[in-house]
Amino acid sequence: METSAEEDSRTAPVRRDVWFESGGVRCAAWLYIPAAEGVPRPLVVMAHGLGAVREWRLDAFAERFAAQGWMVLVFDYRRLGASEGSPRQLLDIGDQLDDWRAALAYGRSLPEVDPDRIAVWGTSFGGGHVLRIASEDHGVAAVVAQCPFTDGLASLLSRFRSGPLSMVGLIIAAVLDVAGSVFGVKPVLAPVVGVWWMPAFLVSPTAIAAASKLIPAGSRLSPRTTGVLARIPAAGKGLSPTVETGGQPFGPGDTTVGRDTIWGVMKGPDGRGDSANAIAARLALPLPLYRPGKDMRKIAAATLLCVCGDDRAAPARTTARLAVGQDHVQVKHYDGDHFDIYVGDLFERAVADQIQFLAARFTAAAGR
Repeated sequence: METSAEEDSRTAPVRRDVWFESGGVRCAAWLYIPAAEGVPRPLVVMAHGLGAVREWRLDAFAERFAAQGWMVLVFDYRRLGASEGSPRQLLDIGDQLDDWRAALAYGRSLPEVDPDRIAVWGTSFGGGHVLRIASEDHGVAAVVAQCPFTDGLASLLSRFRSGPLSMVGLIIAAVLDVAGSVFGVKPVLAPVVGVWWMPAFLVSPTAIAAASKLIPAGSRLSPRTTGVLARIPAAGKGLSPTVETGGQPFGPGDTTVGRDTIWGVMKGPDGRGDSANAIAARLALPLPLYRPGKDMRKIAAATLLCVCGDDRAAPARTTARLAVGQDHVQVKHYDGDHFDIYVGDLFERAVADQIQFLAARFTAAAGR
């Protein structure tokens, strides 16, 4: 399943582009392999949150884990990023959980991997997924859930407080999306992050600015989105300067997203990491019913929850409450909002805590 490889030096981990099959389609992944010989090794399986792709700072975490001598598998969900599947930008909770199961099966099939030392690492929406997956897969040695989506109802109430009128817009878009799907119409896309007037899944005055810091430098916004920002500067207030709003234009067919949207389509640098600030609106309807935090009590593995106190997308208070009385669960608290933990000092603190936690779990598993 290996397709290519890139190596920075003889001492650095090798990162290979690989794929595995899930639901009849191929999910794209990076496989980090430590340079030093010695098998079997621990494996960390990783995936992102709501509509995000690997290039949105998961490589930063993976590189730190690989530097510990661990193998790391980082994948894109079907219909997103470099993975196959259509229609594009459609998120289905059941399908994404199946992608996690397929990723674990692929990881366990690798001869270099110690099957008794496999950890799952998820962030945001993926943080909720790993709680659900670990509750059913007791072969997992450790769980790291960063800013995890643990309770759909709590997130819905938080979203409503952030912008009730735009929340109504999101629900209307979701209903139209479901109705259109009956007739085979392309999904109605809603922004993942936005300001108060946008029918976005996450709304705050700083959401766009904070999320854009995760986007790789050199990524380019589509001409349509660039035009919107020119006419409505407030829509892109605080946009990271590493995201280019000019340069050579590109069309929808030039990206893996396959279509354009005013909410933001981005072409990654070097032709990799295409993404969009948009997903199918229909997800808003089942989202309140998804409550993976309640599965924590069924997890057998040690679990680390990294939560941010000002998180509006995945309220930290709800996550901490669900962890009360769970002896196998540790909660680490950090200042900041949902996207702050991916960059800067909070990233350094969080990744250090995660390495310490995983190292202890892998050592314990090796001694059994």
